[in-house]
Amino acid sequence: MTDKKINLLFAAGGTGGHLFPATAVANYLRDNHNDKVNCFFIGTEDRIESIKIPEMGFPYYAMPITAFPGKNMKGIMYPITFIKAITKARSVIKKEKIDAVICTGAYISYPPGLAARRLRKKLFLMESNVNPGKSILWLSKNATKVYTSYEKSADYFDPISVFKLNCLGNPVRDEILNPPTKEAALKKYNFNTEYKTIFIFGGSLGAKSINLAVEKNLKEFGEMKVNIIWQTGKNYVIPAVIPSNVKATVFIDDMATAYSAADLVVARSGATTVAEISVLAKPSILVPLPSASNNEQYENARMLDESKAAILINNDKIQDSLLNSIKQLIENESELNNMSERIKEFARPNAVKEIAEDILNTMIS
Repeated sequence: MTDKKINLLFAAGGTGGHLFPATAVANYLRDNHNDKVNCFFIGTEDRIESIKIPEMGFPYYAMPITAFPGKNMKGIMYPITFIKAITKARSVIKKEKIDAVICTGAYISYPPGLAARRLRKKLFLMESNVNPGKSILWLSKNATKVYTSYEKSADYFDPISVFKLNCLGNPVRDEILNPPTKEAALKKYNFNTEYKTIFIFGGSLGAKSINLAVEKNLKEFGEMKVNIIWQTGKNYVIPAVIPSNVKATVFIDDMATAYSAADLVVARSGATTVAEISVLAKPSILVPLPSASNNEQYENARMLDESKAAILINNDKIQDSLLNSIKQLIENESELNNMSERIKEFARPNAVKEIAEDILNTMIS
């Protein structure tokens, strides 16, 4: 395989949590091994990857795939959709002479993973959460290697697949790994540099329970000597009047600056968020999304909570608990420092490089 470029097909998307680890690895390979590797992507017709990947300049192929719609008419027709997705993945693998497929989980991964197996291509899996999703578990039996983010993930795999596991971490985007200084971040937000800063967010759609908890306590937050960055998501209408120390916005494009300004983070506990706050050593209050398909957000938050590296508050408790939890933490410099040190134990800042290089070495050897 050394006499030609290696062609890799990334099957990733649906959410940023499944997409960004893949793009981080692909970008690394393009930047450092463009003479050896070509990277292609396959995903849905209308989710985040269908927009972001072409913007990044990678060749992109769309499959007619969705999550299982449930026991209804669409559910009855789903096998046809699934077969079409496998057929599309097979055609891409053949057309682009793909040598290996890299899957990051969720329903998008399964058809290309099956196609890779049937066409006898190498298959690499990347699992970001503590407890692996169904697609990763199903595909692991036929995988060449499985990259996990946490040692504890080994508890969920069958005895045969365990030997394929490599705990290298969850790849974090380069811009997050290289944030601006705290001084520059506070200046950008025009914040009082003598106050602690709290960064509250819930993803592109927002987190309803977190937003309602913030709204409920806006008056009290306005009376506190703190700065607050509040990213609401597009499914929430920001109140017409908010305190001057609260900067509310629907979406944040520059997450690195918001993180850099923060002394405390309040967020969901998706794999990407957990990886980012770990490498940045940010104390956090984590509110798991209760509808997550595999309860993965709860398991992510529980792992950190049990190590006293973060505080877990259940979704149905956040409205009553948020204000007091923030007050207790933000006024306790010692505990903030302790949490910052503890969460470093979960950080894998070299995950992108280590996974990319291992894939490349496995293909060349």
